[in-house]
Amino acid sequence: MPEFADLLRALNSESVRYVVVGGLAMILHGSTYVTFDLDLAISADDSSSAAMVRALAPLHPFPPQLGSASNFVWDERSFQTAVVELITDAGQIDILRIVPGVDSFDGLWERSEVRKLSGLDVRVACIDDLIAMKSAANRAKDRDHIRQLQILRSLNQS
Repeated sequence: MPEFADLLRALNSESVRYVVVGGLAMILHGSTYVTFDLDLAISADDSSSAAMVRALAPLHPFPPQLGSASNFVWDERSFQTAVVELITDAGQIDILRIVPGVDSFDGLWERSEVRKLSGLDVRVACIDDLIAMKSAANRAKDRDHIRQLQILRSLNQS
């Protein structure tokens, strides 16, 4: 089982500006969905990339297609794409620098909710933003997730 708390603790220690999205965000809103990776949106600015590099370096990150960290240099150049997929000592993490379906990272951040996870304060995308992101992706599993999120939203409004 991935150690999401270890990943989030590392990010918090370097003051990375992130918002939890994807499966863990659904779980933190009450979904029974099971996930094995941590999906995060981060600001696309250089300071966020540098902080992310510092935070994850002790966890030996590498892209899954390489199979190990032995031939991978983890630095700011690792953030040349909109989505960065990494395996770390604490589990898999997918880092989104561009978040389809929402207006901007800053908007996502402002609308996010602070939740406790293993004693850590983490920012979690609001349900409306999760629905917007899932709608933009429009995969079969996302359509199922949208239905779950709509139910959770209606329960929260009751």
